[in-house]
Amino acid sequence: MIEENQTYAATINRSSPIPIYQQIKQILIEELMNNTEKNGLPFSTEKELVERFNVSRAPVRQALRELQNEGYVYRERAKGTFPVQGAPVRPPGLELGGLMDYLKEQGMEADSRILEAGHELPPKKIADFLSVRERKSLFRVSRLILFEESPLVWTQTYIHAPKSFNPRASELEKAGSVFTLLEQDQGVTVSQGENEIWATGAKRKEAEILGVDEGDPILVMETKLYTRQGNRIGWRKAIHKADVYKYSFTVNR
Repeated sequence: MIEENQTYAATINRSSPIPIYQQIKQILIEELMNNTEKNGLPFSTEKELVERFNVSRAPVRQALRELQNEGYVYRERAKGTFPVQGAPVRPPGLELGGLMDYLKEQGMEADSRILEAGHELPPKKIADFLSVRERKSLFRVSRLILFEESPLVWTQTYIHAPKSFNPRASELEKAGSVFTLLEQDQGVTVSQGENEIWATGAKRKEAEILGVDEGDPILVMETKLYTRQGNRIGWRKAIHKADVYKYSFTVNR
């Protein structure tokens, strides 16, 4: 809850090209991360934030909605919005293509290696999802993400893109994500992913790449990728080394 005489150094910049709600969201994230008090008090109300930033309710509601979706805050009916202790519960780095940036932002030693990249025919399951006609190739990236020089995640991403979209491994490494290059080169934004997650045992190739024994536990995440317009654009499979990777999230009612 905001104290009556509390003041803030951070404020929004109305001349910035960054949307107002994103500026509010980032300011609140920084304040949440810097707040070490565990007093159990509710977070700022919509009314308090509207008055603080001198804006309408729309950008405040959007900022709070995204903070809740990303696990920084949770809401209790008739009580208010509360910060999640140890936020974020579900870090922004788990957004599409953001794991590497998240690890580095936390001061962790992370790196990645492009194993393969190029156009190839997709498996039938992926071709059916993307409605790809027979003998039509997709751009595929196989990437190994390392944590403290040890394999952490092996990802395989298939993207519906023209043959002219064919970045080199060095370009993919520099960009950090194939989604970034797709947006820069083709003007196509991958904005949504539908995830399915399950645990299983590592198959021979998975075990070889991740440096585990065949049959060891792994966490698999398959993601169906969509553009901002809701069009199917790609598919990704991420295989996580189970003993060093934990996926945490909150649910609200």
